[in-house]
Amino acid sequence: MGSQTANIAMTAGMPPKHVSRTRRATFFSLVGLGTIVGAWLSYIFLSENGMRISEWALLLVFIPLYYQLNVGFWTALFGVWLMNRPKPDSLSLWLSLNADDYEQPITASTAIIMPVFNEDVTRVYEGLRSIYLSLEATGQAANFDFFILSDSDKASQWIEEETAWLELCRQLKAFGRIFYRRRRKQINRKSGNVSDFCRRWGKRYRYMVVLDADSLMSGALLTSLVRIMEKNPGIGIVQTFPKQIAADTLLGRVMQFAQALYGPPFMAGLDYWQCGEANFWGHNAILRLAPFIEHCALPPLPANAPFGGHILSHDFVEAALMRKAGYAVRLLPTTRGSYEEGPPTLVDMLKRDRRWCQGNMQHLWLLFAKGWHPMSRINFLHGILSYVSSLLWFFFLVLATLLAATPTPHVQPQAILAEHILLAVTAMLIFLPKTVILLDEVITGRMFKPLRLRLLTFISSLLDTVVFTLMAPVLMIFHSRFVVYTIVGKSVSWVTQRRKIDGGINWSEILFTFLSVTLLGVAWGVIGWFVSKAFLIWISPILFSLVVSILVAAMVSSGRSGRRLGLFLTPEEHEPPTVLKNMQQNLEEIKDRIQLPPELERHYGLMQVCLDPYVNGLHVSLLRRRRTIEVSHAYLNEISHRLITLGPQTLNAQELKALMHDTDTVTNLHYRIWSAADHELAPFWATAIRQYNLASTSPFAHTLAKQEVE
Repeated sequence: MGSQTANIAMTAGMPPKHVSRTRRATFFSLVGLGTIVGAWLSYIFLSENGMRISEWALLLVFIPLYYQLNVGFWTALFGVWLMNRPKPDSLSLWLSLNADDYEQPITASTAIIMPVFNEDVTRVYEGLRSIYLSLEATGQAANFDFFILSDSDKASQWIEEETAWLELCRQLKAFGRIFYRRRRKQINRKSGNVSDFCRRWGKRYRYMVVLDADSLMSGALLTSLVRIMEKNPGIGIVQTFPKQIAADTLLGRVMQFAQALYGPPFMAGLDYWQCGEANFWGHNAILRLAPFIEHCALPPLPANAPFGGHILSHDFVEAALMRKAGYAVRLLPTTRGSYEEGPPTLVDMLKRDRRWCQGNMQHLWLLFAKGWHPMSRINFLHGILSYVSSLLWFFFLVLATLLAATPTPHVQPQAILAEHILLAVTAMLIFLPKTVILLDEVITGRMFKPLRLRLLTFISSLLDTVVFTLMAPVLMIFHSRFVVYTIVGKSVSWVTQRRKIDGGINWSEILFTFLSVTLLGVAWGVIGWFVSKAFLIWISPILFSLVVSILVAAMVSSGRSGRRLGLFLTPEEHEPPTVLKNMQQNLEEIKDRIQLPPELERHYGLMQVCLDPYVNGLHVSLLRRRRTIEVSHAYLNEISHRLITLGPQTLNAQELKALMHDTDTVTNLHYRIWSAADHELAPFWATAIRQYNLASTSPFAHTLAKQEVE
């Protein structure tokens, strides 16, 4: 009877309760035991001469840090154990599919959506092209539709997106399969964009795959996700493991190497103890639309931003709401087929972390709310700790500095022994998982079979340890600052992520960002010199990282990424999957073309809509006419005159958007520019007309790869 119940539960996609409870009891017992041992050793050392307030504070700060360290340690070890077991994990979603399932045609309707906000149009549409062609190659694409959901608020960007959509549909013969929609008002950012799609079109589809602008997924994985959802009706969300790709800086390549090497064991470990209460990361995942629409709407939080208002880290909350509604949220450990791009520089990583920090801190409102599954609360807690731990680490170092400055009697041997044991255990928790994962790769060759590449992987792992060791204290300072900013009410704005860097190292940006960190490291070192020479030696690795933070930021932001030496190599670089290879080939084709002058490049979409009747007609046809007049005709005529006679650089973003939102104005601009005398036009338009007359017959050949169209 028990076996039958378990089978029914697995068929529904929800792991059996007794299995989940056993796994979590095992995992959190080990985590709790490790935390208690660490706290006990710390207490023995600190209490040798009595516990003062500062020592109690140090112990209280130490406990959550040690808890988090133990969670990472045991997650990695369980993951390595699962990957090396003779039999696959009994709860693996891959086991829910058999050979016959792969032969059956897919009949479920699935929407693949890609929200974008002022992104690189070329990268977005060439990525979408590769996904579309990969899905077509499976022979199961008939019930998949693609949606580009734009929130771009730059007028020229908006026009480029529209024209690229039309050109891509023309090239792929995908009219009625690929759709473009731009919201007039960008309410609630990405989550609002997705919600708007669900309200308007969600009922037409059974499933929804969410992509980021830099996401890439293979057709084989997309069809497998739908088949898994069909076979497991109790699952609400399946989250894949998106691996980083296409990095060209040292930071990017180190991050994608580390993710390729250490990511699969951590994913397997997370799947082991999270079971049916995993997290949703907002992209490269499939959702069951009916329960998502019914149960996962996001209400605004009490109070104002940053703690209140619109929920930034909406994905964690949506996963918790889906589980609250009775549906499982599962991780799908994958090594191929799911990809994304990472930030190219340390500055860009910190900008991204600033948004994530505020979003995770908002979950304090939800941590003690009613109705959550206990695992959802733990997921909220871990998300909060991922940033608060930096502030706790900073407090720990400050308290340690204060204690070092306080004279203490002679320390007894048992306290010294406890300290040494604690240091040894802490070093084990930090370095043993990485060592075990690296040895597993060297022995099994999961990433690479040739021995030469395994040796390079070993060397790369040693080098990435150096890079992460240098960056960790710098990230601690900034993450601590982000937490404090959130606490004091300093909110973050919604900005476009930079995916690639143009040119060399931006020294002014690096100096502006990291000079304060360098000065902090110098000041702390001076204090340590006067406090205690022994303490200064103990803290010197951290202070050294702070002092050289400018050089570290410049080093990891450079194009010298070790590629020529074969360092930080990933399977996707060694043998690119077809979906990635196609995209990279198309991007290289475009990269080699003659570039437009900078002033035209900045306003390329605007130039096209004003000069090209094809683009002008497309844009006008996509605009929705409004019954009410939102701006006066006199105002539109005035800024139109400035645009023609002085050039687009004289108009601000709001004025350009006002022009592009009015159908009559857009049509008249095309007529007025082409019919004007040379002396009536701004130099911008004279250059644009010359360039337009020299351009290819394809209205968007500058931005999209050329494809043969019958």
